[in-house]
Amino acid sequence: MSTRLNDAARSALRDAGITPAAYARSQGYADGRWHGDACGCPDDRCAGFHHGAHEECGCLRALLDALAARPDTD
Repeated sequence: MSTRLNDAARSALRDAGITPAAYARSQGYADGRWHGDACGCPDDRCAGFHHGAHEECGCLRALLDALAARPDTD
């Protein structure tokens, strides 16, 4: 099952210069489709577990920071 990233997650990805498909692949989803939580966390139960349903996902920011710190392999 694929989950659509919410507007806040899409905005954070756009600000980081990464497409949703590239982000999905970076989190292990080889098909390039997002299967995690709508907030951008690969844990599909993040909203309500890691943070409130209407709060920003701290997981996404940490994951984007980790991606930015990776050496470019292209």
